[in-house]
Amino acid sequence: MDIRVSKHAIKRYRERLFDYSSPADKIRKILKEIALQGKRVASKPAASTDDCFEVTYKGISIVLAQKEDQCIVITCLGEPAYRKWIKNQEQNVIYGRLRHEPMAV
Repeated sequence: MDIRVSKHAIKRYRERLFDYSSPADKIRKILKEIALQGKRVASKPAASTDDCFEVTYKGISIVLAQKEDQCIVITCLGEPAYRKWIKNQEQNVIYGRLRHEPMAV
């Protein structure tokens, strides 16, 4: 099976795992390993006819699009701790403004 890795997936891997020093080839190899060895945990909606799903391996999740005998790593979702943190951050933002508690007078 042919596995391709998008530049976006490499960028998100760097951001979400805080790994800015590894070369792109090493990250590409890691993402391919996750695609090959990982466990399918959820389906993802796709605008195209591709079969998209989330795959997890060694605590790192990615999203794959499968089309016939080719897979494309679309993005890297990161580790559970990061995903929980970012979800919490999204709840603190309302309409582009930070939510804060009223100040006591």
